[in-house]
Amino acid sequence: MLAAKTWRFAKYAALLLLLPLFICCSSVTGPRYYSHMITGEISILANRAPITELLADKATPEPLKQYLQGVQEMREFAIYELKLPVTESYTTYVDVGRRFVQWALTATPEFSVGPKTWCFPIVGCSSYLVFFDEEMARESEKYLRDQGYDASFRGATAYSTGGWFSDPLLNTILELPDYARAGVVFHEMAHEKLHVKKDTAFTEAFAVFVGETGQHRWILRHHGSEAAEKFLMRKKRNDDFSELMKNTRTELKTLYRKNLAPEKMRVLKQETFAEMQVKYAALKQKWGGYPGFDNWMTKNFNNADIVGTDEYTNLVPFFKKLFELSGKDFGIFYEKAEAIAELPKMERYLAIEKILFE
Repeated sequence: MLAAKTWRFAKYAALLLLLPLFICCSSVTGPRYYSHMITGEISILANRAPITELLADKATPEPLKQYLQGVQEMREFAIYELKLPVTESYTTYVDVGRRFVQWALTATPEFSVGPKTWCFPIVGCSSYLVFFDEEMARESEKYLRDQGYDASFRGATAYSTGGWFSDPLLNTILELPDYARAGVVFHEMAHEKLHVKKDTAFTEAFAVFVGETGQHRWILRHHGSEAAEKFLMRKKRNDDFSELMKNTRTELKTLYRKNLAPEKMRVLKQETFAEMQVKYAALKQKWGGYPGFDNWMTKNFNNADIVGTDEYTNLVPFFKKLFELSGKDFGIFYEKAEAIAELPKMERYLAIEKILFE
């Protein structure tokens, strides 16, 4: 116990000691951004309350107890059924006092669908920037737009420190349906199993696949085949929508390769997004009027919106096939995924292409 506490203290200390290093490598909002990230993380970690103590406390509201007990069951399911690592994550709880715990900011050049990348000492590179403060995310989005970038940010109800710390359960997923909470827990625990520096697409698609596959198994186990069929229908709609975003991204990529004047390019860019809206209306009709993406589609779209949704899903078909090649055994699947993750990036994607198309 003492060794564990000493290690946790050492990691807190390391977080604080990294601040001067981050300041030297500032971007977007400078030292203020890095200090806010460190203090934001420490605030969450310092306010963790053990779930076992909350369950034993008579003052804990009954709805919260039921929520905590449910997530404990999900954690055990992830460990024993999905073979995800046994850590102290999701054994504590924090109420952050807001709807989202973080906000993720994505940016691209005006005529490109290639995301801007931010690199940090030790933790590596990412194609999005995260914030614990919504106002700072808004300010950074405006800053990037003023610099000529397309930029977009969205709220996140959960996040993972990738094994650096024991991630707590948060109030931000409290209102989600049972199946959606399970998906969040499995997704974030998957990040502790495999996190590849400088490869957001690989890392996120792995977590998406594990989360969704675990979600289906959880629903089947706890709610039966009818509920599982409804989940698969929802997933099909999500896949259809992702395909719409992917196709739009491909169309924009083709457009930006043309040697056109900026004024002409801007007109055709907006026409592409307008056509996306028409295709979405056709999808809604196919879905019988399902309105689940309506709020998102009211946006004034730019490149960053398309990149943000596309990057999480591009490699999901690869992981699905790898899972099938593993006999749908999670242990074998993880071994194969980790072996590919260890390859240099160019070799990694050659291996992915070979598996996808063999």
